[in-house]
Amino acid sequence: MGVMFMTDLDGTLLGHEDFSFASIRDDLLQLLRDGITLVPNSSKTRYEIDAFCDELGISLPFICENGAALVNRQLIEPPSISNVADVVGLAPERLMALWDCHIDATLRRHCHFLADLPEAEQAWHLGLRGAALKLAMARDYSAPFVFTGQEAEFHELQGQAVDAGLAIKRGGRVCNLSACHDKAAFTESLREDYRAARRDLVIIGFGDGENDIGMLEGADIACVVPRPGSPPLTLAAPPPTVITAQRTAPEGWLDAARQALSIVDQKRGEHYG
Repeated sequence: MGVMFMTDLDGTLLGHEDFSFASIRDDLLQLLRDGITLVPNSSKTRYEIDAFCDELGISLPFICENGAALVNRQLIEPPSISNVADVVGLAPERLMALWDCHIDATLRRHCHFLADLPEAEQAWHLGLRGAALKLAMARDYSAPFVFTGQEAEFHELQGQAVDAGLAIKRGGRVCNLSACHDKAAFTESLREDYRAARRDLVIIGFGDGENDIGMLEGADIACVVPRPGSPPLTLAAPPPTVITAQRTAPEGWLDAARQALSIVDQKRGEHYG
């Protein structure tokens, strides 16, 4: 049986304020040695996730920019037999062309794209500076923005985006404009690869925010990591098992991982996926 950890990064595996995983780094490496397949699944760019992998000291398969692309798929066993392309996102230029054509100007005026802001404001919104900020702004398939309108206007904006073939995901700090994909974009194709190899796969999802919901609901076990000072995320269509960590990231991630693996061990032999 294969066990895959599909995990958000910021606020889930990485600390909410300092984006650190230093306190659980050794535990992560032990999980990998134990045969866990770790797949970061983040709104971060591929360059940011590459930097995370460099810090961890190992190359990983990962999904970037809210399901836009699956990178390093060849590192996942068994080999892929899926017809799903490893890139499903659209370039920012194409996204903005659709945006300008289909989104009302009255709503667009509430949207402040980070690419148009001074570097100091980008740093303030993202909580990053220097090289880390440059990696975060190197977007291949999305356009981050800050929304300053009312909640009702935001829902109207999301509806117009869907009609235009676009999607708007709201994370902890900013919103992201992308094509119609989310963090669950590659879940089924990964399951197909395991089924073709006659292997069972248990997907354990980890997340903390709205843009993680699709991934968590598509997992076999959903692990919710709480944000500081906020109620934990709730799922409208949860999988059979949902674990809510008592601590925040990164320690809460590790607590949930251990609890999920204990459940898998108890149910080993049952069919998942």
